[in-house]
Amino acid sequence: MAATEKAEPKRSGKFKIILIIIILLLLLSAGAGSFWWFQLREPGASLMGGSGGASPAPEASQDAAAASAGAAPATDIPRPVVNNVALPTVMVNLADAAGNRYLKVGMEVEVSAADAVRDIQAQSARIRDAIIILLSSKTYAELSSSDGKMQLKNEVASRLNQILGTPRVVRVYFTDFVVQ
Repeated sequence: MAATEKAEPKRSGKFKIILIIIILLLLLSAGAGSFWWFQLREPGASLMGGSGGASPAPEASQDAAAASAGAAPATDIPRPVVNNVALPTVMVNLADAAGNRYLKVGMEVEVSAADAVRDIQAQSARIRDAIIILLSSKTYAELSSSDGKMQLKNEVASRLNQILGTPRVVRVYFTDFVVQ
């Protein structure tokens, strides 16, 4: 009878250790998932695959998955060339009722192909016109929140991709943003 009493405490000790290891693994995976969600995922990307924004390039998502798994990224897969293109500063009147507010915006766009830089420069008048029309249709209330600014970035990228004919604009960065 003494042998069975001693075996039971050892079993509960092993059970506690296994339970602690399982809890630690769950916490670690939850931390990795939240890190991916807030730091590595593309802004606006949805889990359902809808049209919530630009989806990352397959090569980039494979490299990110390999990096998060601790493996080295595949070297035989070419990474997309990324270039930044500065757009000229634009100043427009906002579409407020009083008509006394204006917006001054400087932007840089990140493109996924080197030839997109040449295409953006070749279409500069058309791009500037599209941006002026888009910006002048906005009100102060639409642009005063961070969500409004993010929506404006997405709209600018969409208009530029429409002009270029293919989705080559990856991100839009505001280098200057003044509303007065």
